[in-house]
Amino acid sequence: MAETQDQSFEWNEVADLFGIEEENPDLVEAERDRILERINSLTDRYGREYIIKKITLQTTH
Repeated sequence: MAETQDQSFEWNEVADLFGIEEENPDLVEAERDRILERINSLTDRYGREYIIKKITLQTTH
């Protein structure tokens, strides 16, 4: 369980990876939670490094 928590992303990391402004009023808490849950689900399945590489490739192309 601790290993899963160590691999999970925090919202500030996700915001940084996607360039989301922290004070974005259009991004409600429920949407944040949904995004974070999906990313962490994929992280559990594929690993943290894979997700970072995938995000980087998506945002640079």
